[in-house]
Amino acid sequence: MKIYRQRLKKISNIIEKEEALPLLVVSGSNLFYLTGFSGSSGFLVIFPQSPPVFLCDGRYSTQARQEIIQEVVIQEFSGQVSLALSQLLHQSGFSDILVEEGLPLKFFFKLKEKGINPKMAPPWIENLRQIKEQMELEKIKKAIRLSEEAFTKVRPLFRPGVTERDIAIEIDYQVKILGAEESAFPTIVAAGENSALPHAQPRGRALKEGDWVIIDWGARFEGYCADITRTVPVGKVTDQWFKDSFPLILEAQRLAQNQLKEGVTTREVDKMVRQFLDKNGLGQYFSHALGHGIGIQIHEEPSLSSISEEILKEGMVITIEPGVYLPGKGGIRVENDLVVEKEGCTLLTRLEEKLENL
Repeated sequence: MKIYRQRLKKISNIIEKEEALPLLVVSGSNLFYLTGFSGSSGFLVIFPQSPPVFLCDGRYSTQARQEIIQEVVIQEFSGQVSLALSQLLHQSGFSDILVEEGLPLKFFFKLKEKGINPKMAPPWIENLRQIKEQMELEKIKKAIRLSEEAFTKVRPLFRPGVTERDIAIEIDYQVKILGAEESAFPTIVAAGENSALPHAQPRGRALKEGDWVIIDWGARFEGYCADITRTVPVGKVTDQWFKDSFPLILEAQRLAQNQLKEGVTTREVDKMVRQFLDKNGLGQYFSHALGHGIGIQIHEEPSLSSISEEILKEGMVITIEPGVYLPGKGGIRVENDLVVEKEGCTLLTRLEEKLENL
């Protein structure tokens, strides 16, 4: 509970210094980060100088009282939340309010109708979330360990006749029975030519001898995510393009990891990997960003891409996932989770990258 008090205090101090206006928080990930509330609907108003107020309807009032610290006033409403929110603000002497970037447009206009003027807030909460506290790091590590253990359980299924869907269902099941809340995102299992689709959906395609399979999965443990990708052989892979390209993806992974440390821009890490793949004839097939932050959400800041201006900082947990995708042939991707340090990084993923028969 102490950690939520500290986080709320940080945000309250920021808005008092920068805007002196209340901040409305509605996104589930930010509500969880600031209060520990895990329900699917809630409205937190953080005031510059008075206690925060959490608005919810009757479905969530008991849960809110169980999960949220006493310093937050819990106020149940019925009817339109826009009306309850406008009454709260007017009673507190405000007609302007800061809102998150993702606030639904319909809700924005509902507030305007009630005499409230919403103003876009900077990403203060998201910026705080980029640097993981030790407690958060331990939960991410646990999510990774559960993910790896689940993969070990399903590894024997990568054989001819088993379908992509079979494997996806089984790894989602194993993630849960091993102790995770759920899979952190829809599991990707893509065999053969389907692996050329970076976000392929598992279907009834049966694995064949000589195939390779991209599997991208991760567990969620106590609100925090893992994100791992491996490229798995089915029997003996003889395809020459694959045999030539797979070692280059592993080398791209190593090059990126060796570049990571506090003070490095995410764009230069991405650029270095692209230059390496270009030099080796694969750059045109690398169609997505090199990586991203993970935490409460599976995709958080920072983004490691060619257009990002962000600077790596100690305590950021990120993925590195170089991949190439050749239509009609297939794709290769290897993704690891790492934590940035002052003079390097620590690899959190332990699962072997180069599996047998590769």
